[in-house]
Amino acid sequence: MNLISLLGCVSVCLLVGQTEAQGGCSHTVVRRDITSLSAQEWSRMASVIQRMKNDGWFEYYANIHNREFGNIHGNDNFFPWHRRFLRDFEEVGQRYDSNFAVPFWDELRDSRNPAGSAVLTPRLIGGNGFGSCVRDGLQSGWSMGFPNRHCLVRSFDSGNQMQSWYSPEYIFSIMQRYNDMHQFREHIEYSLHGSVHLGMGGDMSTYWSANDFAFWLHHANLDRLWDQWQSWGHGSTMDGRNQNGNAVTLGSSMPHYGEPVSSTMRLGSGRMCFQYAGGSGRRSKQAMSLVTQPLRDAAGEADAGLHALPERMRKKWFPLLAGNAHATGAPMNGTRSIQSVSRTSGKPLPYPGSLTDMWVTMHGFDRKAVERVMAEARQFVDEMNGAKYLSPY
Repeated sequence: MNLISLLGCVSVCLLVGQTEAQGGCSHTVVRRDITSLSAQEWSRMASVIQRMKNDGWFEYYANIHNREFGNIHGNDNFFPWHRRFLRDFEEVGQRYDSNFAVPFWDELRDSRNPAGSAVLTPRLIGGNGFGSCVRDGLQSGWSMGFPNRHCLVRSFDSGNQMQSWYSPEYIFSIMQRYNDMHQFREHIEYSLHGSVHLGMGGDMSTYWSANDFAFWLHHANLDRLWDQWQSWGHGSTMDGRNQNGNAVTLGSSMPHYGEPVSSTMRLGSGRMCFQYAGGSGRRSKQAMSLVTQPLRDAAGEADAGLHALPERMRKKWFPLLAGNAHATGAPMNGTRSIQSVSRTSGKPLPYPGSLTDMWVTMHGFDRKAVERVMAEARQFVDEMNGAKYLSPY
């Protein structure tokens, strides 16, 4: 597809999107965990993604992400802008298949051993390129057009392995402790967001990371976590600063799109015609099933362990669970109760990988803020392990 044709398609998509935003959602898709897709569902999705690539859309979105990079990272445009960007990509996919929905990668479930994730197998998006071309999976043999002609590259940060990512327990703690967008955004962007990009390496560690379909899976998951946090009384929470140091409000205009932040705040409304499988707004005391998809009885086991922590630790790290140590009859995932779960299984929490100096410089992050978040994450691991907490993840 040539540039003129591509720009014509963009204009049509914008017009359709504006009409939908004015009239509300006529069709709402559901974003699912990529590992839950059947072989037939994944084949259908992969066909759409391949057609998007053939028509130049990956180049188009990598270019936008590269151009807007400084406007959308290290400041509080981060969550609303990436939600809008994801929806833009999804809307284009729906031109090929009206039911196309960007899936998410439940990275928290894979946080202890990311390289062993089912997502990185030949059946789905493929694995390591060892500093060179991805050789299997969805994007095997792909030639990317931005910023120059090159094969899609991945380079795991520990050879054939990756450093551990941030645990479900730590992300659940962040979601409970921070009630303003600025601190919530900082703690997610400087932890899980960065560790996944750096762990994957290659194109994922560049300004044009949107070349890798892993980017879209990753940001769908971050958006899912934001959606859950919003449902805990933060549906209209927007504060902090933009790239110029000006206040970000619901009325602020988003870079590139020129639309107000408020247009992204509610799923299933306006242009945000999607939801997440499992939904949001469930009871926050159902613990780990809120932030990561249940893996066997892992959510129930983790919940039992969190309730077994000393009261002082629950108050410090899990305030929504404080004073609830004896609520052992609460059903977990509709099947098991906390009192029936053994505390003898699981492993101590691993230390997650830290952001590199290159990554901090590339994003223009506040170094002191990054150091504070990383120190807090290490302290969390130390205190949880000191309390003999055993993670089933």
